[in-house]
Amino acid sequence: MNSFIPVFIAIFCISETIRTAANGKALKVLYAINAGGDDHVDIDGIHYEPDPSKIGTASDYGKHLLIINRVPEQDEILYKTERYHTSTFGYDIPLDGDGEYALVLKFCEVYFTQPNKKIFDVVLNRRHVIVSELDIFAEVGHGTAHHEYVFFTVTLGKLKYKEEVSNVRNNLVRLDFMKGPYDNPKINAFILLKGDVQRIPRLKPLHKDAFYPDIDDSASIRGANKKKVLNGQHRKLTSNEEDTETDEYPKKLSAVENEEDINDEFHELLSKTESPRKPSGPRQPDPYSMDDSTLLLPVFIAIGAFIPLLFCLCKL
Repeated sequence: MNSFIPVFIAIFCISETIRTAANGKALKVLYAINAGGDDHVDIDGIHYEPDPSKIGTASDYGKHLLIINRVPEQDEILYKTERYHTSTFGYDIPLDGDGEYALVLKFCEVYFTQPNKKIFDVVLNRRHVIVSELDIFAEVGHGTAHHEYVFFTVTLGKLKYKEEVSNVRNNLVRLDFMKGPYDNPKINAFILLKGDVQRIPRLKPLHKDAFYPDIDDSASIRGANKKKVLNGQHRKLTSNEEDTETDEYPKKLSAVENEEDINDEFHELLSKTESPRKPSGPRQPDPYSMDDSTLLLPVFIAIGAFIPLLFCLCKL
């Protein structure tokens, strides 16, 4: 009798694997980019490709920080490099047919030390405002990792985000970081996953009082009633073609309740790969501290020193 137990367990495991594959629920990493930096393999075994974009500026200004809060040391490099631009910029992201998708956007404020300095929107597929009025410092403070989780589905060439629908062209989806009236939009890294998106790894909860107790919590609320500082900006990206809706879309994804168990399962789904930490290129100058007045300071000093000398010569 005992001899049948191992056979039964093996048959059960094989059947579960086949069932999971048949349902298309295996979590798959489709695209991962280390914005402004080199390739990197994170603690979950996800391989981030070097930033392919040439638009804007790749900066590693964050390397002056000793630590990045909320993430393991191995993955701090993802939050110390970034791409920013003085105008709207973005990426074309490849899809993998119909299914459920999760887009994880990774941010870290490495320069500003107060809220209401850098605020911007993020738009998906030139239509959907997936992140509204993001103020990274107001969310988590300085030198601290922050993620935005975006869930959407693709069915028969139609992308559905919440109740909005748009067309997918050439199996690509556009991700744009919108320039508004505040400082430059930016991104540190991002991942696109497909399948059982409820299993995506998430950051540990943040206790805000430990980082900036004097800031009102209301500064981090991006509710529907808050005034849009970037009102209408994303409409410029919308194509002229009308998007049609259909009722045959998967139901809205449910929220994840137990993040620690999900992170453990995610480690089992992805094979871990050892990779040494790699720098993100030469140190970039501080992108915000350039001021023309500092360039003229030596000229003013020279003029100030010459005038008394000229006066003495005239006395002689």
